[in-house]
Amino acid sequence: MNDKHSLIAFLACLVAIIILVLAGAWMAVNGKSTEALGIGGAVTGLIGVIGTFRPRTPQANVERADTVNQGAS
Repeated sequence: MNDKHSLIAFLACLVAIIILVLAGAWMAVNGKSTEALGIGGAVTGLIGVIGTFRPRTPQANVERADTVNQGAS
């Protein structure tokens, strides 16, 4: 998966969150609070998924590897 595919997946997840939030708000306004709560759970799951997107650069990996053992000395 390259950077372009990661961006597309991130944006698709963001669009899904927006659509679900709007649907949940519409259901809450119409008095369907149980359904709106279920939609809120789905949004929470998507927010967890969107948090897994991290930049993948070789420089970031090297910096992380250099700082792993600094606390041991």
